Amino acid sequence: MASRTPVKEILKQHLGMFWEVKSKFHVPSAGSAEDAVKIFKKNLVDITWNCLSALERNPASLPQTETILKGQSVSGISIDDLMQVKHFGDGAKMLVKLLTDGSFRLDEKTACALHEYVGKEEALTWGKFRDRLVTIRDVNQYTPPESRFLSEIAEKGFAFLDNEIEQPVERAVATFLFMARNQFFHDANKRTASLMMNGVMLQNSLFPIAVMNRDSEQFHSTLRDFYNSGDATDMLVFFAKAIRSMYPDEIAASYPTSSFQKI
Repeated sequence: MASRTPVKEILKQHLGMFWEVKSKFHVPSAGSAEDAVKIFKKNLVDITWNCLSALERNPASLPQTETILKGQSVSGISIDDLMQVKHFGDGAKMLVKLLTDGSFRLDEKTACALHEYVGKEEALTWGKFRDRLVTIRDVNQYTPPESRFLSEIAEKGFAFLDNEIEQPVERAVATFLFMARNQFFHDANKRTASLMMNGVMLQNSLFPIAVMNRDSEQFHSTLRDFYNSGDATDMLVFFAKAIRSMYPDEIAASYPTSSFQKI
């Protein structure tokens, strides 16, 4: 970002949001992208449960989530909640495929490939960007961009994230926030964004990250403020703290025994 223009303005021009990094990210390396993918796969039940319970307030328990991801049915939850779990798991499998065959990219095509599974039969359309204006519940000071601008916004924003945000964890979290605020899809935006975020992490040989169930209320409150203002600083601070609780500093310095399992 070698420019006389203030960094804040550069971020706003390219991403429609801005931040000041106040916290360092501590995420252990798996040693290779291949091993990072193995860790993601081994912890998919925990990742799915935390993601859906925190981001979507899905009522499925951890044991129910495990059963659903094995392809079995469970009682005590609605079919919609069950299918939300299944479809996220299917999207995660697609992410693994894209990473394994080397085709994962920060771009519209990849985001849509993941949404094809995650948003299936829940969003108005799935596997493609939305085609009409949307609003965000409980957000009254910001409206996501018109649908006709989405491809241009995605191309410009993803390229900037890929080429200008050097720190991979910062890039991953910013990818999540960029996608969530622009609401590229009719539904399942945060879920799709969380897979794109972890795509960046795993591609850079880093352990996966997730919003933990215990942090759900703080996450939604901070996210709402971010949606309204475009200031992502507090969200990056939130993720930095959440990551530290997953991977304590004294453990992350070596090879972790953390919220997620090793290979």
